[in-house]
Amino acid sequence: MKKKIFIGSIVLILIGIIVVVAAGFNVDLQYRAHKSIIVPIGQNVNMSDITAITNEVFGKGKAVVSMAGLYNDEVVIDIADVNDDQINSLKNKINEKYNINQKIHVPISDEYNIDDVKTVANEVFGKEDSVVKKVEDNEKYAEIEANMITEKDMENLNNKLNEKFNLTNDVKSVSAENVVMKKDMPRVRLTDMAKQYIFYTTIATIIVVVYFAVRFMKLGIVKVLGTSIATIIISELVYMSIIAITRVAIDKIVIIAAFAIYIFALILLNKEFEKKLIKQ
Repeated sequence: MKKKIFIGSIVLILIGIIVVVAAGFNVDLQYRAHKSIIVPIGQNVNMSDITAITNEVFGKGKAVVSMAGLYNDEVVIDIADVNDDQINSLKNKINEKYNINQKIHVPISDEYNIDDVKTVANEVFGKEDSVVKKVEDNEKYAEIEANMITEKDMENLNNKLNEKFNLTNDVKSVSAENVVMKKDMPRVRLTDMAKQYIFYTTIATIIVVVYFAVRFMKLGIVKVLGTSIATIIISELVYMSIIAITRVAIDKIVIIAAFAIYIFALILLNKEFEKKLIKQ
């Protein structure tokens, strides 16, 4: 029986290796190169509402939504790819739900007509959808208050103000409380992920295997060491082969399960060695 299990495990591992070489592992969206949209909401968020909105904008189940911010007042939306129309749609739908207002401070000049700034702001954010005034402490700055603002909005606003007032401001000179940001997230290499676990797992394995060798010395140190190391390695390789063959996406749960199998293998080894020791 044990021989059949061993042969079956080796066959499964070989098939897994072939699949990995041919197609690699299937990894979760958060470990692939993707876009991450950070939405500052500034108030308590109902995750089911945000999920419903992302399903409507991007398609059901295509986006991963998580909370962020010190007070869970930001939402991070991970998506394979996104365009400006989708970000605008997302912005508008979240605005409808939470009525978010944000402020921008724009350097213009010592003297300017606030109505001209209002005209530009209306072009960018929508007619009568923004409040514009001079900053009291420094009137060369204009303050624009509008609904949720994106990086694209800021860039568009800056370009139009530069054209209107003959300025050369960089978009970085425009300060805002919070804006909807889109970030390019790089692919996370599985080997890099493994590195953070390998050292501590190796140390733990050495300690446990040495314990087994001492505790079950009567069974033969070489035999105990060989059986322990082989069982741990084969059990993990079989698990990863199953993951590769079934194309289950590697995520945190899969990684946690790998550790659970590691611990389970150690428990079974200890139990098996105890049985053999009693029989002697």
